[in-house]
Amino acid sequence: MDKKKVLLISYDFPPIGGGGVQRNIKFMKYLSSFGWDTSVLTIDERDYYVYDYSFLEELKDTKIYKSTSMDPISVVFRLKNFFREKNNSNETVVKTETNEGAWYVSLYRFIRNWFLIPDGQAGWIPFAYRKGKEAFRENKPDVLMATFPIPSNAFVTYKLAKKFNIPYIIDFRDGWLDDPYNSFPSFFHKMYHSHHEKRIVLNASYVVCYDESLKKLLVEKYPSLLNKIEVIRNGFDPADFLNLKNVEKPADKIRIVYSGSVYIDRRETFKNFIEGLKKVDNQLLGKLEIVFVGDKLPWIQELVSQSNLDSVISFLGYFPHQEALNYLTTADAFMIFLKPGDFVALTGKVFEYLFFKKPIIACVEPEGACSMLLQSLNLQDGVCNPSDPNAIASTIINLIDGKLKCADDLNIDKFSRLKQAEQLDAILKNVIN
Repeated sequence: MDKKKVLLISYDFPPIGGGGVQRNIKFMKYLSSFGWDTSVLTIDERDYYVYDYSFLEELKDTKIYKSTSMDPISVVFRLKNFFREKNNSNETVVKTETNEGAWYVSLYRFIRNWFLIPDGQAGWIPFAYRKGKEAFRENKPDVLMATFPIPSNAFVTYKLAKKFNIPYIIDFRDGWLDDPYNSFPSFFHKMYHSHHEKRIVLNASYVVCYDESLKKLLVEKYPSLLNKIEVIRNGFDPADFLNLKNVEKPADKIRIVYSGSVYIDRRETFKNFIEGLKKVDNQLLGKLEIVFVGDKLPWIQELVSQSNLDSVISFLGYFPHQEALNYLTTADAFMIFLKPGDFVALTGKVFEYLFFKKPIIACVEPEGACSMLLQSLNLQDGVCNPSDPNAIASTIINLIDGKLKCADDLNIDKFSRLKQAEQLDAILKNVIN
């Protein structure tokens, strides 16, 4: 029997690194093991703050189609390469830190938000559409899959589905209009996105989302979705934890590990975390070692130095995913930050934290999706309001005093990437049958 074929459309895809690409990687990896012929349509080259080629090793059974683009990020990348060649330099530069407060970043975001419709990747749409038609001629997929949070992915998917009259599904790993980190500069922009969200979502054969909170919002807006929407959470891949290596740590310290970047939209929460640390007695504070494994952001390092907390907080920089997990094995506890007022985001790192069955200090809204997940697992003691330094300090003290626990019998099998791909496999088969 011929294999059924799925084509994923995603601007963000390896070799770029970071947590945002892992959901798609694991879906493609395990759908292949379920007998699917998997392929991906993505961009050929772009400028990004970190690359992780190790992810490509998991995708040996997935065909990757790459198209060029005229979006600002990819144009800048090609210009950099051009001038590098002019200077006879063969050096490949991989940034491991970003300066989100730089003037050129602010200028780019202003131009992107006001003039690039539907998003900063709009210049990819015509090229991706053309490459997608080539993929259809060569591979003839049975179903398409668009991934969020980039609307351009959905625009390309919608155009290809209409052209070739095949079904598509939308996978929301973040929301569209309902994403708390998504802002629109004018009423016109919001109405434009509202119109296209409705058109693309309602024409999808199925919708997948990362949490019940987003499912509820979408069904409230579009009641006809009720029978074609399902939650597939983020999770962890058991295969990633098979060959972890122990990393040394001071024997007399309680180590808290944060995995990933603390983006600038979480600045207020991190400031409150710093204020909470200042409220902890110096003798207790001396027992702590807080380690950030991920992108080094200048603003956060400056804030730590200004607060005289360099002896407590350290930044290791970005590591390939497997190496980053090695540092997670050394943790006595983990950390999560979301911005105040964010009730729907559910950061993917929490699921890898859960694998290690250690306490989690979660600076998140007590009534938000992340908190609800932790409460369902009896881990609510680590939740502290992101706007309340006193609550954060109290939670840290409880950790130091040994009062913050994690149940040894924590049942996390349902968060396995294998089981999640099994859910997606059933959805895709239902869509094409």
